[in-house]
Amino acid sequence: MVAEKIDQCLKPHGEEGIETIERMNENHKPISEFAFECVDVGKNDKILDIGCGGGVNIEKFLKLTRNDVDGLDYSDVSISESIKRNQKAIDSNRCRIIQASVDDMPINDNEYDLVTAFETIYFWPEIGETFKEVFRIIKPHGQFLIAQGTDGNHPDDEKWLKTVEGMRVYTPIQLEEYLLNAGFSTVEIFKKENSYILIVIGKK
Repeated sequence: MVAEKIDQCLKPHGEEGIETIERMNENHKPISEFAFECVDVGKNDKILDIGCGGGVNIEKFLKLTRNDVDGLDYSDVSISESIKRNQKAIDSNRCRIIQASVDDMPINDNEYDLVTAFETIYFWPEIGETFKEVFRIIKPHGQFLIAQGTDGNHPDDEKWLKTVEGMRVYTPIQLEEYLLNAGFSTVEIFKKENSYILIVIGKK
């Protein structure tokens, strides 16, 4: 049963996948709220949310920019739910929902002002190379925001790492190093007071 729940978090699917996305939307609220406090979003920023899940953050970003806000995920259910939530923006050509893996994105170089990843990099393959792929699609002076519920010191980290094959948890120092090695010029780190919530922003 635990394995099934973990599998749903990795790649939501079927009816249970829809329920999983709804739970994640609720559980990730404090992380998302803090992330939006930390990042500057320009009125004309073009944005991509990687691992867009149910499309909640796409919906939020659409209210902050006049430009396009796209989502990318490799789960059929996540794609479907993101489309459902943001159908009006899709119909008005302000939003695309792309089904692909983060390590091979069908996206042009220097396309986005802001790329975000909420509670998803734990499962990314070859994180150093994947960050280079993210760097590729960001415009000069653009930003890459990573938001997660652990700063590498959460008491539940060890339990999850033992349970989920292939999962990785990164400290702020590790993320800074990976981002700088990928080509980002500066890295900002934010930690929410009295919590383990971590926001890291790499600037190109």
